[in-house]
Amino acid sequence: MFAFGLTVFLEGVFPNFNTGTIGLKRDSWLTLLIFAVSTIFLPAVTEETFYRKNMIRFASKKIIVLTTFFSMLFYALEHSLSWWGILLAMIWAFPLSVSYIKTRNIYVVMTAHFIGNLIGNGCDVITTLIHWLS
Repeated sequence: MFAFGLTVFLEGVFPNFNTGTIGLKRDSWLTLLIFAVSTIFLPAVTEETFYRKNMIRFASKKIIVLTTFFSMLFYALEHSLSWWGILLAMIWAFPLSVSYIKTRNIYVVMTAHFIGNLIGNGCDVITTLIHWLS
């Protein structure tokens, strides 16, 4: 929740900074379904498996710090094309990475990621449905 609040705050303080992200169209039932699956369900599994489970190594504290940094950086680079968006995505990646390091349980991180996506992108899906049905 802290990462969400911090990024919302920073985006409010610097509203004209380009986050370098793209928007997916939601103009039909099919595109809305694809949007929901590709932004709510799939990222929690695929991103956490790749960026946390496969990249973070526990050989030593130095290795943990180094691999965590690169894990967060690559995660951020996947999500944005601007330095500002990369910074915001790294803020989001930090608590996910810490959760994985503390628990060593990828399912905890997948669940947290899913909940974050459900709150953020699920609201878009619900808003679109309400708009279409009204």
